[in-house]
Amino acid sequence: MEDRRTKITQFFTRRYILFFIGTGFLLLLLLKMNIQVWHRLTMRHLLALTGPYLFSFAMYWLAINLLQLSSIYLKLVILLVLGCWQYLSIDFWVYYTYSWLPAHGISFAGKLTDYHLMQFHNRIMVGNLLVLGTALIVHSVFRNCSYWLRFQLLTMELNAGRLAGRLSKHFVKEWIKIVQHNKLLHRNDTLELFRYIIAVTANRKVKVAIAEEWKQLKVMASCFTDRLMLFKGEEVLFATDWSRSIIAASMLSWFENALNYSPRGAQGQIIMEWTRVDGQLHFQMINYVSGKRSAGHTGVGNKLLQELFDAVLPGTYRIEYREQNPIFSVQLTLLQNYRKVI
Repeated sequence: MEDRRTKITQFFTRRYILFFIGTGFLLLLLLKMNIQVWHRLTMRHLLALTGPYLFSFAMYWLAINLLQLSSIYLKLVILLVLGCWQYLSIDFWVYYTYSWLPAHGISFAGKLTDYHLMQFHNRIMVGNLLVLGTALIVHSVFRNCSYWLRFQLLTMELNAGRLAGRLSKHFVKEWIKIVQHNKLLHRNDTLELFRYIIAVTANRKVKVAIAEEWKQLKVMASCFTDRLMLFKGEEVLFATDWSRSIIAASMLSWFENALNYSPRGAQGQIIMEWTRVDGQLHFQMINYVSGKRSAGHTGVGNKLLQELFDAVLPGTYRIEYREQNPIFSVQLTLLQNYRKVI
């Protein structure tokens, strides 16, 4: 069943297929709306009837795709062009229908009167909205299928590899379920976090900059809505602090522990805080202990992290685990004799 769904999704991730589906839908709709004159339609009439609609659809579809890839200034230019087209298309359609087509021997409308012009304006607005809506639907189908397919491919890559001990397989699978259930797989930052986890679990990343680890921690925390997450003290870090090396997935591993031991709901508060005391930078992750451990938790992550810090970044950090019921905290201290290596 999953293979069939993957094949169907792959079919809908081909842009040209969705483009032709969109144009086909508009073509059928226009033919249905003009069913009473089918007997008089030639290929020349058909092109005259559908050509401007298909051109508008292609323009809207291209603009929507460009909006996803462009800078903020180019996006404003594209939106301005679309707004101008919405306004100028009324004059274009009036000229096209009542002047240009009759001059070439094709007539779809009678004599132009004020009443007919008002009705025609309304039809133009409805037609523009119809074409724009079709383009948005086609793009939405492509985007959702594309994200789903990439997420499935990443899941297959993760299942095919061996997980490193910094993150438990149980936790990663639970995170995948939560992402799928909450429809979070349609976010670029979620896919980026997934690639980061795969790189860590395959031991392709041993150490990263603090900025990278902190960013991925915030994305991970945003996926768990059943607890209150608090991020504090980012302003105390200097630019040089963000570029310091840290063991990859160390904060994610501590976050996994906090989730395993903290209660759900309002009491399941997890605090991630940076402080600077006497010039020395500290990071703390604090959570309330529920007294119940999640299934699948092995407890070897902290030991492995300590060994990695000692082996890869010796003399750079000091890690302390403190438990004072009902609070458990991890404190990471950045020592002064730090050597900057990434």
